[in-house]
Amino acid sequence: MGRIIRIFSCSAQNLRKWSANPRIYVLSLLLIGFLGDTVLPIADFSSSVHVPATPWVFPYLALNQKVLLLLMLGIVLLFCDAPFIDAHQPYVIIRSGKRDWLLGQIIYIMLASALYFLFIALISVLMLLPNLTFSSEWGKVLGTLALTDAGNQFKIGLPISYQLQFTYTPIAAMAWSFFLNWLVGTFLGLLMFVLNMRFTREIGAVVAASLVFLQYFCFEANGFLLWHFSPVSWASLGNLDTTHTSALPSLIYAVSVLIGLNLMLILLAVLFFRKKNIDVLPPM
Repeated sequence: MGRIIRIFSCSAQNLRKWSANPRIYVLSLLLIGFLGDTVLPIADFSSSVHVPATPWVFPYLALNQKVLLLLMLGIVLLFCDAPFIDAHQPYVIIRSGKRDWLLGQIIYIMLASALYFLFIALISVLMLLPNLTFSSEWGKVLGTLALTDAGNQFKIGLPISYQLQFTYTPIAAMAWSFFLNWLVGTFLGLLMFVLNMRFTREIGAVVAASLVFLQYFCFEANGFLLWHFSPVSWASLGNLDTTHTSALPSLIYAVSVLIGLNLMLILLAVLFFRKKNIDVLPPM
């Protein structure tokens, strides 16, 4: 029990530092401004037709390749200071031990990724106020936007997909979308953690950003087989095949590969950290 407390204490320390980190405030403001431009047109449409909207907007965010690009670049910004060794950390490592400290950093990446996408999901719901209603169905607003071109009149940039509504219930779409985004965010965070620990801190951010841009290249190239080699693309339910009738990767393939990649990165982090000298890194 004492070891578990030490591990989660190391994770909680990193989270507590958010309150004094200007980069977190900048990222939060950028997300609020960006989501405002993306979601508020749906709220305007809801207000104009006098029909409240349901809160199931989050799954549609990743359907837009530019939105997905910016959201995942936010993950790169969030974890760009990996492996999180500031002036205070050597003392924490001495008290907790290298292995427990490392496990704490891995759990921190997982928790921070979940909080990041939870914040996005929450803001996307708040943007719909006061014309908001809770229902287990997609609702008339999202249903109308999926079946008509009414969104063009209100400059709604999100692709409100009928195929998504036909394939998933709102709860299932929210759950799968959040889970996939969390897996991708964790993957990018662990990738930067491992690369920055093995090489220089800039390498991790460059490689992670390249993978984020790869999903946009796959969309522009319109090559279905390319999606199999673009993990960031799997955060979008629209890039996954649920009918087994196309060359797109399946939902099971995406989840399995992402879990495998994350486990492999955790193993590499353990192997690299055994041989690493503890060097204090300047804040970013």
